[in-house]
Amino acid sequence: MNTRRERSPLGNPILIGALTVLAVIVAVFLAYNANNGLPFVPSYTLHVQVADANELTHGAEVHMGGALIGFVDGVSPARAQNGQPIAMLALKLNRSIGHLPVDSTFTIRLKGSIGQKYLAVGLGRSQRTYADGATVPERQTGATVDLDQVLSMFTPPTRAGVVASTVGFSDGLAGRGTSINDAIGAFVPLLTDLRPVARNLASPNTDLGGFLHGLEAFSGALAPVASTQASLFVALDGTFRAFASVSTPFLQQTISDTPPSFQAVIADTPTIRPFLTDSATLFSELRPGFATLPRSAPVLANAFAAGARNLPGTVALDQRLVSLSQHLQSYGQDPAVQQGLDRLTLTASSLRDPLAFLTPVQASCNYVTLFLRNLASVLSESTSSGTALRFSLVAIDDVLGGEAVPSSHPYTTPVTDPTAEHGPLHVNPYPNTDSPGQTPECEAGNETYSGAAADIGNVPGNQGLKTESTGSKAK
Repeated sequence: MNTRRERSPLGNPILIGALTVLAVIVAVFLAYNANNGLPFVPSYTLHVQVADANELTHGAEVHMGGALIGFVDGVSPARAQNGQPIAMLALKLNRSIGHLPVDSTFTIRLKGSIGQKYLAVGLGRSQRTYADGATVPERQTGATVDLDQVLSMFTPPTRAGVVASTVGFSDGLAGRGTSINDAIGAFVPLLTDLRPVARNLASPNTDLGGFLHGLEAFSGALAPVASTQASLFVALDGTFRAFASVSTPFLQQTISDTPPSFQAVIADTPTIRPFLTDSATLFSELRPGFATLPRSAPVLANAFAAGARNLPGTVALDQRLVSLSQHLQSYGQDPAVQQGLDRLTLTASSLRDPLAFLTPVQASCNYVTLFLRNLASVLSESTSSGTALRFSLVAIDDVLGGEAVPSSHPYTTPVTDPTAEHGPLHVNPYPNTDSPGQTPECEAGNETYSGAAADIGNVPGNQGLKTESTGSKAK
């Protein structure tokens, strides 16, 4: 009896060959895309602006703290906001690192002395992070100096200069071992004194690191205007060349005269300080006038132009003014005139305080003008022979204590009868007129009369500075 044995699928050579070919294709695909990360694995994407890609290419590694965290997915040209050409790096990073802080730094470095480059990430400490697909600004990126860049500064003239310097140093030091030993021994006090200086520099309170970071930021700010600074130094070279042509004797004499000039200024400053103070006060008071110059300058220009046109016609008047000035000069030198002027000055000085007290009587209260106007009104009663003084009889009651009866004290009794022709005394011999030391008010003529009580002296309250205005009437 024949038995039929079932065959396993893995024993089929065609199936095994197909699986082998598929595995090889998958391995080749994974190896080809190894720099782009594993397929179907989510990644954290960032775009980084750099001033120069520095030979960083697609597929370059991204490291943080020595660990591989992603790859450079692409390098493309771009422009900064000021129009400068830059490079834009597209990064694919592992999701496991999370979102990077916004103060993280990105530096292009060499894997070895000469060879492939990678992007090193310096992790920041900020609480804010870059979102997926965000762009890192150029100010947070940089690159190390390549060895070929270091060696490129040794041009043939530089190499010749280094050789000459080495030979010169060797000739200068030859046979001077004892002097070098003495110099090293002399450095001991210097190092001893340097210890507290180094301790202060190392102190956290000194913040030497902050100073160096600030210096780095300052240098970075100057980098965009390096060409402008270079042109400035070129222009300064021309300026100093012009100074060199007049250095002797003009600049030399100026430098020699500067210390004595400074000493003279220092010695004379206490003397001229009042003049400088008065000048500052004068210019401060002239400031409102200077502010009106944009409006008044054209008017003044027109006035000067009109004066220039009229000056030829004033020659005769000018000659008479000169003669008058000469006569006034001789008159003013007369001893009798000088004595009179001295007494007039003394009189004006004596009148200063009374005038200062009386000026507000007219300036604030208009009392002088009102008095003259009322005085003219008093003499306005016409008669056959001119004008007469107008007056009216005042009828008074014969009341005990009233105006018509002798009394030992002023009549201050309130009015009880509204028809009575007598009332309490109202008198104010020294009313306030806004003079120095007085209440700022025009009291005379503004007091209100009350028959209920007497008012003797200054009345309560402030009567204000308003009085009756006067002016000429058109006829």
